[in-house]
Amino acid sequence: MNRPRTRRDGLPYRVYERKGVRSYSIGYKTPEGRWKFRLTCSIKDKPRIAELRSEAIRRAAQMELGAPDKNSVDALITAWLKWQDELPENSEEKRAKSTLDENRNEAEKLKQAFGHMMVYELTKPDAYAYLDACVKAGRPVKGNKEISLMRTILEYAIRLGMIETNPFDGVRKNRTAVPARLVQDHEIVLAVEVGRKMGAPQHIVALALKTAWLCLRRSVEVRALTRDQILDEGIIWTAAKRQGGQAERKGLIEWSEELRSTVDEALAIERHSTIESWYVFGNLKGQRYTKGGWKKTLSVLMDECEKEARKRNIPFERFSLQDCRPKGVSDKLAAGASDTVDATMHTSDRMIRKTYDRRRVRVAKPVR
Repeated sequence: MNRPRTRRDGLPYRVYERKGVRSYSIGYKTPEGRWKFRLTCSIKDKPRIAELRSEAIRRAAQMELGAPDKNSVDALITAWLKWQDELPENSEEKRAKSTLDENRNEAEKLKQAFGHMMVYELTKPDAYAYLDACVKAGRPVKGNKEISLMRTILEYAIRLGMIETNPFDGVRKNRTAVPARLVQDHEIVLAVEVGRKMGAPQHIVALALKTAWLCLRRSVEVRALTRDQILDEGIIWTAAKRQGGQAERKGLIEWSEELRSTVDEALAIERHSTIESWYVFGNLKGQRYTKGGWKKTLSVLMDECEKEARKRNIPFERFSLQDCRPKGVSDKLAAGASDTVDATMHTSDRMIRKTYDRRRVRVAKPVR
């Protein structure tokens, strides 16, 4: 335990100084009695003592706000993730759980690239070098997302007083092609047919693909679907993404004969679990698939679909859960549906038109 102060010295909590015969020291001590940092100089150097005292007070204030005790990028990223975890659920600064889970994976890439550097050493060319490396590695889109996250984390560094300006401001992202994949009806039919023949777990994944299409759902929302979301009226979904400050949004997708039969088929697949709240499209233990487990199971299904398509001499292109939401949106728009915004739980049709509408042919009536 730390000893209580015997005199008022004007220093912040846990900051202690010592004036020896030859040297002066000041630092921050943890509750366990370990020094987080300690600054020293000659006792005769009065200007330097004043500088170290100011520096210690500043660094202690940053640490109380959650700043890392080291100025490395690695420490900053860790501190930002810890800050996000500790924010209240209703905070406008807190990111959605699905977003933060993805950010953790992106943060590991950033640590590999920049973790050894000091925060104040980062420059805009470092961002461009990272983006160029991602292009060469065939992952330009991921690179854009990771640099965007790094810029956000650097804003946190500014908040803590570690730097004054954001070195990644104004960085131009990699040019990427706009996704244009539009899954065809026969491809979903084939995936379900092949999945049934293969049996679980490919059967489960195939039905998840069909459900994502019918309900216009994101990948994370489908993989997270539990039995208690299935109601008499339909399936109640919670939007996986929301902007800071937005209330949680829920949407009911009402039953159609096809949706009802698809979900019933998934529920009828025998599992090795008696838990009533197991994941509808989870593994055979009723648990949620990991990203790696889902990717591997889907890949096996798609491999078999390609083989079957070649046998039948029909076109087939691999697809995933991410491709099913755009198909659902495109099909509803083509049918003239007026509830597409409600179905996606977006607040406007801007994202729908820009990202998800992939119709090849647009049909319109003349003026007269």
